[in-house]
Formats: sequence, structure tokens, C-alpha cells
Amino acid sequence: MEGKNLLKDQQFLLGLLGMFAVVVTIGLIGVSIAYYNLSSKSSGDDAFVATNQQPAVAANNTAAANQAQQQPATVSVPKSAKPNVELFVMAYCPYGTQMEKGIIPVIEKLGNKIDFSVKFVFYSMHGQKEVLEQLNQYCIEKQQNSKYLSYLKCFLGSGDGASCLTSTGIDSGKLASCTKSADTQFNVTKNFDDKASWLSGQFPKFDIFAADNTKYNVQGSPTLIINGAEAQTGRDSASLLSAVCGAFNNQPSECKDTLSSATPASGFGSGTAAAGAPAAGCATN
Repeated sequence: MEGKNLLKDQQFLLGLLGMFAVVVTIGLIGVSIAYYNLSSKSSGDDAFVATNQQPAVAANNTAAANQAQQQPATVSVPKSAKPNVELFVMAYCPYGTQMEKGIIPVIEKLGNKIDFSVKFVFYSMHGQKEVLEQLNQYCIEKQQNSKYLSYLKCFLGSGDGASCLTSTGIDSGKLASCTKSADTQFNVTKNFDDKASWLSGQFPKFDIFAADNTKYNVQGSPTLIINGAEAQTGRDSASLLSAVCGAFNNQPSECKDTLSSATPASGFGSGTAAAGAPAAGCATN
């Protein structure tokens, strides 16, 4: 009876938050809880965030996420002559793609006045397709960098990596050679096949940027690092431009330009997020 009363109390709390819970049980022991946001108008991955947290903790995170999305960067980052901007994502995380769409206009605006790179979280949550896509993107950024943003914009628009490789003119021979070498060097396929090594028994390791993940204590997608410090900022281009420009010793004239303050929609495709939509992420906790 106590367990049932506790669940009713949790469901009542979630109802106040506009959410409901699905509890998977084995006998009398609940082993997994997913909280669904009833106010979401999206579908698929965008419609929910699964977590192992208690409702009160999830509520606190949602409130903090809303505040982070609606306000410019508040975390102080070191300044430098040429800011180093590192964005950690999972290729198929809808919230990672959301921030990528927001930051691309910033990268195009500032160009070589900053050092920018996309890096990948040390584990994958979206199957083998994500592991293979991340291998491709790593090699395109590394060896065919002049085509990288064009490829990334195409992929973020359609989610069809194979088509984008062709339409953006990626050299397939160079790509195949690089991905084969990287796969061997970083044990990508080996880690995917070795389920005993998976994080929490569910998520394969992706070790290409393992050292940087450890250095910055990256936990999930997206995580934005500017000059070695994690920046909390909105995912719209205007907020991201402000965050990056705040890291210059002397801001270039481009920092005075105006970019869109509309938050991109999560997932693939165009469009903008609904006002007040939570700034969710892909993570194991």
C-alpha cells in the first residue's frame, strides 16, 4: 500500500507540472521511470526525456533548463585573443542538433576569428547509426574541413547523411580511409560490439574525444565549452553570439551584428521551438 500511495503522490505532482509517468516494474520493484511532458507538441524523441531521477529533481532541472534557454550566458569564461569554442553533442540527439543549428550562424559570422570544433560525447544513445555518423563527421571535420559546415547544415536539415555526402561533394575515398583508421585507433566498432563495456549496460562508448570529455566533465548533449569553461546559454544564435563574443579580449566588429533570437526547433529540419519550451538534453542522468 505504501508503494501505491507513493506512486499516486508522484503522479499528482507530475500532473501539476503537466507531465505523466510511465513506470516499468518487475514484481514489486520499479526499475525505470520516464516522465512525459504533456504540453509538448512534438513527436518522437522531441516529445519526452527519459530519466532515472525522482519527480522533484526532474522538476528542478526543467525549471533550470527553461531559465537557461531564455537568458544569455551567465557563466564567466576566460577571455582570449581567439576564443576556442568546443560543442559536445551526440549526432542524433535532438537537443544537440538544436544547438548546432543555433551556433552555425555564429561560426559563419565570426569565421577564422575563433577556433570552433564539434566533438562527441563519450557515449552514444541512438544506436549504430549514430556511431557511424559520428565517425563520418569526425573525419570530414578533420580532413575535409572546408566542406564540413556545408555537410553539417545539410545533415541537420534532412538527417540523411548518405545524401549529404554526395550533395556536398565529400571525397568518399578519403572518408573511407579516415573512418577505417579512426575506427581502429579508437576501438569504435569494438566498443559497440562489446556490450559488456557499455555505459550502464545500455550505451556504447565513443572514445574519440574521451580525454576532452574527462577534462571538461562532459555529461551529455549538448555541452558548450568556451576557452575551457562550460558556458550556460540559450540555444538561439543571438545568445550564442553573445556567449562567444564575451570570450574575446577585444571583440571584433561582427559581435555588434544582430542574429536571430528565435530558438531553433529540436531534431532535424527547420523551424523554431515553441516559446518557453524546456532546454532539454540527452544524458544518462
